[in-house]
Amino acid sequence: MIQIVPITEMRNTSKMFEMSENQPVYITKNGYGSRVLLNIDAFNRIKDLLLDLELEERFQRSEADGGNEEAHQFLKRLLDE
Repeated sequence: MIQIVPITEMRNTSKMFEMSENQPVYITKNGYGSRVLLNIDAFNRIKDLLLDLELEERFQRSEADGGNEEAHQFLKRLLDE
């Protein structure tokens, strides 16, 4: 169940910590979405997933541009220079 609370609820920090233990809490200001409160494990999982996606996208782009090369070719090129 999605939890949406007004920013005034942030005064009760222990309640907010408890609410955000297993799922994100969406915080509103003046009736509009403003912030999301996550526990640190959820934040780190999201951050790692985004990093993986970014690396995959860069790999796909370089693959399409012909920028990737085999490791042994790369090392040979480095040693020859």
